[in-house]
Amino acid sequence: MTSRGKVRRTLTLDPEVIEVLGGDDAALSTTVNEILRAEIARRERSAALAALLDRLAAERGEVDAGEVAEFERLLS
Repeated sequence: MTSRGKVRRTLTLDPEVIEVLGGDDAALSTTVNEILRAEIARRERSAALAALLDRLAAERGEVDAGEVAEFERLLS
């Protein structure tokens, strides 16, 4: 995904996070950005699954809880 520019923000991070991700500011910014993009993608998949389940419930009745768990496992 291409960026339309960067926005500077100040974050406070736990020392353990810095230890794991590294202290180089440029590399840390890139790493945090990648992690946040992955979280955004995960949330989008979760929302898509919820919408699909709502549509299926409306068309066919309630969805089996086991099927829901299996789709959640596949999308995580």
